[in-house]
Amino acid sequence: MIRYFRINDPYRLVGLFILLLIIYIPLFIYDHQITIPELKNLLLGEKQNEGHRMYLEVIDNNGPLAAWSHEILDTFFGRSLFIRHILAFLIIFLQSAYVGILFITKKVFTENTYIPSFLFSLLFFFSPDTLTLSNELLGSGFLLLALHNLFQEIEFRNERDESIFNVGLCVSLASLFTFAFVVYLLAAVVVLLLFTRSNLRRFLLLIFGFLLPHLLTISIAFLNDSTGELWRYFYLSNLSFDRTTFVSAGTLFTLAALPLFYFIVSVVMLNREARFSKYQSQILQAVLIWLVFSFLFVLYAKDLRPASLIVFIPGLSFLFTHFFLLIRRKKFIHLNSWLLFAGIIGIAYLAKFEKIKSVDYSRLWVNQDLSGPEGKRILVLGDSIDLYYHNYVATPFLNWDLSQEIFRNPDYYNNVTRVYRALKKDPPELIFDRENLLKDFFERMPDIKAAYRQQGDRYIRSVSN
Repeated sequence: MIRYFRINDPYRLVGLFILLLIIYIPLFIYDHQITIPELKNLLLGEKQNEGHRMYLEVIDNNGPLAAWSHEILDTFFGRSLFIRHILAFLIIFLQSAYVGILFITKKVFTENTYIPSFLFSLLFFFSPDTLTLSNELLGSGFLLLALHNLFQEIEFRNERDESIFNVGLCVSLASLFTFAFVVYLLAAVVVLLLFTRSNLRRFLLLIFGFLLPHLLTISIAFLNDSTGELWRYFYLSNLSFDRTTFVSAGTLFTLAALPLFYFIVSVVMLNREARFSKYQSQILQAVLIWLVFSFLFVLYAKDLRPASLIVFIPGLSFLFTHFFLLIRRKKFIHLNSWLLFAGIIGIAYLAKFEKIKSVDYSRLWVNQDLSGPEGKRILVLGDSIDLYYHNYVATPFLNWDLSQEIFRNPDYYNNVTRVYRALKKDPPELIFDRENLLKDFFERMPDIKAAYRQQGDRYIRSVSN
């Protein structure tokens, strides 16, 4: 298999596309599950298409570009998961093709090869939730563009200001999808300090390139009178170290065990066998630095799930390619390539169908079997986002982690007025309130209270407000 992709022939990418299609087809056909982050993104797109403005009328900490993307996806595809998975598949393939072409044009290996493209796409298969249009996937393409410009700087052949400006710009655009991508700005600074002759002016240009999209975002928010909400719900929320953990460390270790083993073997092989030019050695060190900051990204990310680990894939595909190129005996190349190929796919499918006890996806998947209403506009005061799967979001309070501060402090006038206006403008047909948080609010808004009757832990709307 490695022999097929070792040849420098762009048509090998056609073979890669067919191979990817074959291994992904079972997921397209049999996978009807949806992850909680995926459901949240669907709801976010729906809410914006109803005319509610992000941050001001939709409380969430998704990045502006991510929110805009989900709005467009909802406009064209509604809640169709199948179409979204097809688009994710195409993005993965295009990124893998770009990685192969990037490494060939930059001559980072001793021979030109499409092995990185094969390894990049294969590593993406380590968990089923990577085949979703996650914010990490949407933003990771800009990180690849940032890597391209960093490689240009290291070459010393293209010391134009555009390259270093583009590094900051691409990292900035990525951070507007997932704010934690901001750590790669520090990675770029470290790489430029160690391997280029950049002066203070060029570092300031890098920072300006990063700040420009964020300043534009703040300017648009100012025109929409939502600067305070943008700062509170996007910037401050993402600067905190709070996170939602969807899988355990044991689950991540099991899924990543085989790539981790080959990472260690690759580093040992490179240390013992590799003979590189100065340029290739600097590229290798830059990739290792990038991997270190990928680890920091995972520690800082707001969600911990298998899809969070896709940031390691470009660096690992680079190291694994070196590993395969250093093996001299063909039988060992075949053995390791088939072991990696079959191992990753096998573990992914066994974990998907709950055949590996150490892998637990229960907190990641949406519980679709909940008995309850369907097709209603509801408000859930709690973490049970699963209830929205068969229903629609009413009021701006989509993200409970951010909204609960409002509902747990009914003595603040601003909180009462915000809840009142939300219930008046976009009244839910059903409110799930297991902690009875609305009681103190309803005491302050008798007209809203008159429109609802309490039934256990629910409020049912019976009269038009």
